[in-house]
Amino acid sequence: MKKNLSFCAIITTLGLATQASAGWAPSNYRCAFDQITNADQSRGRQQWAKKWADADPYNISATKDQRFWASVFNQDALDSLNNYGTYLYPVYVDPNQGYDPVMGPGAAGSATASLTGDQISNLPYTEKPVQVLMDGVCEPGCYTPDQRILFQSGEVQVEKAQKAGADDLVTLSAESTLDAVQLVNNTVERYTVDRDPVNQQVLDFRMASGGKLTVTREHPLVTSQGSLRKAKEFIVGEHLVKQDGSLDKIVTIEERAYYGKVYNLRPVSRDLTSNILVAEGYLNGSARFQSEYVEELNRLILRNNVPDDVIPQN
Repeated sequence: MKKNLSFCAIITTLGLATQASAGWAPSNYRCAFDQITNADQSRGRQQWAKKWADADPYNISATKDQRFWASVFNQDALDSLNNYGTYLYPVYVDPNQGYDPVMGPGAAGSATASLTGDQISNLPYTEKPVQVLMDGVCEPGCYTPDQRILFQSGEVQVEKAQKAGADDLVTLSAESTLDAVQLVNNTVERYTVDRDPVNQQVLDFRMASGGKLTVTREHPLVTSQGSLRKAKEFIVGEHLVKQDGSLDKIVTIEERAYYGKVYNLRPVSRDLTSNILVAEGYLNGSARFQSEYVEELNRLILRNNVPDDVIPQN
């Protein structure tokens, strides 16, 4: 199948399937092929793209060259920065090469991977050849296809939910604390999924209760103190939080190579607490937390029952 995608494809469907009875949610592509895990560098990529879009160096448009940065993403970028302190950055494809992904400035493994954000923002426009198109903005994806997410109809494997466009999500209520976890009906705004299968590392968590969870290394999980940490920062003996607020001790964490796609989703709600969803029975951060930068977000979402002196400060 020819990958004839443009930047608009990222906010449409990724293959039609049977629509869920409660509604239907679109999907975005994840940027596993072009990862930046540093907020300063992602800021630099975004500013570089916006600068050259305005300058229109290839004389393509009378206003902006949206092959660098598409104005349709301006509000998403602003919301992400204002609400979560993160920068969405553009990703690119080459239509002359079957719309294959192209690494942008600052990408891991590229010649500019070690540059600071300011150095990236000052790179010349020739870092993006004229034919290369913006394909969307980078968002994380964190669950392997078989992980079950809690929907109003019950637990559904995330791959099946994404293909069906299921939107009848269940999340925490905005008022939830560890002492009083409340689940409420919510709605999926959109999914995130890798465009193509890729090699990546995942972590298999096994808990004392027999529960299990598989996520990417950067995925945000709720800690026993009611904050968020990356999955890779947990150690055996710590606890994950179950959907009823109880703690479940981690007995093993095994890292393994995985080839395939991973998935995440975001609800329509924007407050932090109602962006906590349930996967395999455990509390996890949605895609709104931009998991690559969760160390900068460390929001204390369920802190009411935790003494201030044990809460890490931003």
